[in-house]
Amino acid sequence: MAQYLCEIAMLDAFLLKHKPSKIAAAAFILSTKLIRKTNAWNKEMSKWSQYTENDLKETTDDLKQFAVEVNPKFLPTLKYKFSKQEYLNVANIPF
Repeated sequence: MAQYLCEIAMLDAFLLKHKPSKIAAAAFILSTKLIRKTNAWNKEMSKWSQYTENDLKETTDDLKQFAVEVNPKFLPTLKYKFSKQEYLNVANIPF
C-alpha cells in the first residue's frame, strides 16, 4: 500500500512541494492506518527519520486527499497494476 501511495504521488505536481522522504513517511503512516487500523509511527520511527508525526501532518493530509479524490478518476494503469495479487490487491482497498 505504501508503494502504491508513493507511485500515485509522483503523478501530482502539487505534491512536489514535499520532500520525497516525507512522501515515503506519509505513505507509511497512511498505509498502516488503513490496513492495520493502527498508528505505527512511534519514537523509533521519529528517531531514524528525524520527523515527528506532527511534522508529517501536512504531507499526510495532502497525500490522502490526492489518493481519495484523484485515483478513481484517471489512474487506471496504476489501479490495474496494484489490483493484481502480487501487490495484494491494495488498489481495491477503499480509503
